[in-house]
Amino acid sequence: MYKSMAAALSAATLWSSALSAQTMEELLVTGSYVPQEELTASVSVLDSNVIEAQDIRDVVDVLRLAPGLVVEEQGGPGGLTAVSIRGGDANFTLVLIDGVPVNDPTNTRGGSFDFGRLDPAMVERIEIVRGAQSAIYGSDALSGVINIITRSSSAEPRSSVGVSLGEDDFARYHASFSGDSGALQYSLQLVHRDDGEPVEGSTRTGDQADLRMRWQASSEHELSFAYRYADGDNTSYPEQSGGPEFALTDDLDQGEYRDDTFSLGWNAQFSEAWASTLTASRVDQEAKAFSPGIPPYAEVPPNGSDTEYRRDELRWVNELAVGAATDVALGASYRDETGDSDGYVDFFGLIVPTDFSLDREIKGVFAGVSSAPLDPLLIQASIRYDDPDGFDSETSAGAGVRWQFSSGLALRANWSEAYKLPSFFALGHALVGNPELEPEEAETWDIGLNWFSGDKVTLEATLFKNEYTNLVDFDEETFRNINRGRVDSEGVELYGQWQAGDALRFDGQLTFTDMDVPGEDVELPSRPEWQGAAAAYWDISATLTSALQYRYTGEQLSVSRHTGQAQQSELDAYHLVDLTFTWLPADRWRIALSADNLLDENYQTSVGFPGQERNFRLGLSYTLD
Repeated sequence: MYKSMAAALSAATLWSSALSAQTMEELLVTGSYVPQEELTASVSVLDSNVIEAQDIRDVVDVLRLAPGLVVEEQGGPGGLTAVSIRGGDANFTLVLIDGVPVNDPTNTRGGSFDFGRLDPAMVERIEIVRGAQSAIYGSDALSGVINIITRSSSAEPRSSVGVSLGEDDFARYHASFSGDSGALQYSLQLVHRDDGEPVEGSTRTGDQADLRMRWQASSEHELSFAYRYADGDNTSYPEQSGGPEFALTDDLDQGEYRDDTFSLGWNAQFSEAWASTLTASRVDQEAKAFSPGIPPYAEVPPNGSDTEYRRDELRWVNELAVGAATDVALGASYRDETGDSDGYVDFFGLIVPTDFSLDREIKGVFAGVSSAPLDPLLIQASIRYDDPDGFDSETSAGAGVRWQFSSGLALRANWSEAYKLPSFFALGHALVGNPELEPEEAETWDIGLNWFSGDKVTLEATLFKNEYTNLVDFDEETFRNINRGRVDSEGVELYGQWQAGDALRFDGQLTFTDMDVPGEDVELPSRPEWQGAAAAYWDISATLTSALQYRYTGEQLSVSRHTGQAQQSELDAYHLVDLTFTWLPADRWRIALSADNLLDENYQTSVGFPGQERNFRLGLSYTLD
């Protein structure tokens, strides 16, 4: 939590919707089954309308519209792009793609997900639940969950192709096909992307494919299948090297990756009072990385690794209706994961191996209840028991309440706890690993007000407090990972939406986060106190629309080692403005012109790593059916 491991070589309740098992799966896996205004949890949903209107270049650009999230970038597209929630580390965020966890515990960042591996052309919507979520998912969701839902089949056959070209050799080509054949629905998405070199030394190319099929076997039973493929390669100046401005050498980090994800699902409606969902998934991730290290004095020596990670998971969820106002959810899960790494560190010509090979199983059972004993009152509670290999058993709980004062005003409050097993890297790395590490823990609270004025105005205000304890940290004296310390985060999240007219809408969010390390005078890096975003969407005519987005990131601490030792610097606050015009010149045709960083703001995302300059993109797509 205190230092990056790379620098060393570093629904609020069981059902965070209204909840029943099926409701949870709908909210965080397949679709918004329950209206968002009926939830107790702190939830944001970013749908395809927002994604398409802004013609966003990167997935994280739309995530900035959600309160409580911090995007950590290392220069351009080739560096790691990670997302943290409410002051937690990025590896405290559980990331799902179509409900399947994709965090990799073999990487040097403790399992954080690199959002640069996912193209927005694949995304239907993104759902975010803030607060500890172990009562739902077990290990990993210390600060929240981000679930990315890819584009799915449509009732009518539809196919489209498109291309987007931009400055600095940016190019994206995509195609999609969807439709049905009787009881079978299908969709296929294909993307090839080359980010060019918008920032010196930072490049990324990749291919992605996503296949989804759904078969309505009968009115009571439905089967589903999904497969996702992604591969790519990237280059960047080493993390904390000083980047293109200060690094003492232009030698670059180089990486390759490949991800394969499979899932099978069975939904059954046995009776009006009993619904069941059974899901099996497999994630295979391979990554190769080489780093030239950070001079001078081999502050970080040259190193490399070749890792493989496999995760098999089985999840069974049952929804039981108990009377007219109460739902009960019962379920069980099983996870089997293995991680292998062949690595080395080069100490002035002495090659020291850093190999590790680990595996573990986690068995879990969980239960939840959602009840409305009074018309204005909604109560949700959950509990989960996990039995992980090599660690003591863990019991996680959560509870939430919501009181509806009127049709437009509601008060909600949530409490939850979570744990995170140490990553395979933290446990097994031959130099810095420590097999005696214990799980990290979190306890989170939030209380908020939601106000609605018909379908015109939405306002939300949330106070939150998180306590992270037993944190895994790299100790320079012993040169190994240890458990120590506690970090607290507390703050305020504001969100608003205004439908000013049939053709004009505004969205905005403002977040304040105060970080504290009890007993220490420490400022944590990559955690701005203030950040905000606003967007305006204007339908100029029936065929021409525009989207204007503004983003603010406050001052934040950053660490660099290009001087031969860790040196902290404060990065200036910055403002970014993006503008997109979308034109429908004829039936089936769509043209988008986008300007990223329209005002050409000069800023840094890390010491010596400049942000992208003003960049124009032109996109063209055609719908075949």
